[in-house]
Amino acid sequence: MNKKKEISVAAADIGATHIRSAVFTGESAGNLSCDVCRKETICRDGPDGTAVTEQAVRMIKTACNEAGCRPDAIGISAAGPFSAGKNSIHLSPNMPYAEIPLKAPLEDTFSCPVFILNDASAGAYCEYITGRECGTCRNIVYLTISTGIGCGIISDGRLIEGADGNAGEIGHICVDTSYNMPCGCGGSGHWEAYASGSRMPQFFCAWCRHNAPERKSALPGTAAELCNAAHSGDPDATAFFRELAVINGCGLSTIISAYAPKKIIVDGPVATENPDIIFEPALKHIDAYLPIPEIVLEGADGMAPLKGAALFAGMSLIRQNCNIRSED
Repeated sequence: MNKKKEISVAAADIGATHIRSAVFTGESAGNLSCDVCRKETICRDGPDGTAVTEQAVRMIKTACNEAGCRPDAIGISAAGPFSAGKNSIHLSPNMPYAEIPLKAPLEDTFSCPVFILNDASAGAYCEYITGRECGTCRNIVYLTISTGIGCGIISDGRLIEGADGNAGEIGHICVDTSYNMPCGCGGSGHWEAYASGSRMPQFFCAWCRHNAPERKSALPGTAAELCNAAHSGDPDATAFFRELAVINGCGLSTIISAYAPKKIIVDGPVATENPDIIFEPALKHIDAYLPIPEIVLEGADGMAPLKGAALFAGMSLIRQNCNIRSED
């Protein structure tokens, strides 16, 4: 009896802070397990975006060498937005470079198909294929609150990518017109300008100018420091997070009204590492026109986008091969 050929998929998750690479193998594209996984801080001091491209290529090569395999396909999860055709990361407000080439250099290096997803879309795909419901819940939103904010959408069992894979940029909806915080994209009042890991400290500074002008303590320089201050009982930080909960509730309400999910899965270290001040208070401020879905906090390993990229690449490769055979 012939043994079924094992599929090998290499994947990389290119975020604004870290890059992860891995090799996934299995007897079917929908049932892959991680053999090797690596993580590095993203290169921010290169001459241009090719520094990140080269870093991702090197990390994928290393993972493949350690796994002892040549990939059948490569899946990429990356913070968007993407250029036309998903060829590169283009003008991402949280990335260190204006343009980061992806598709062509990866295809040229590895001589196999490359499939690219927005990182939140990859997380949503992973949750739909391998999550607790394993495909039975057909309307899911995967929300990530990390360096930036974004969401992936599964609607009636289908991944919604939008033009050039850029659907789900929920961090750029307007949630406030009082502080009008500037967003990295050039807009103002966007959710990401208030609640993301990269922008939260600036919002706290603006909040203090309005609400605590006599503050004597030093202003936290990072979101982690700000969260630690709240956990330590800093009264200004505590009051600030009460206001941030209203803004996060507004964002969740918009997701519910826009996508009508049965389930929202919240991920990203800002939320998963601080559930008591980020996740739980926001639930009390949801004001949705539609029924409120189940809203759950994901585990803190951060692997969903990476695995989702691998699963998407594997499934896309199977569909691609089936189409070629049907044309023959």
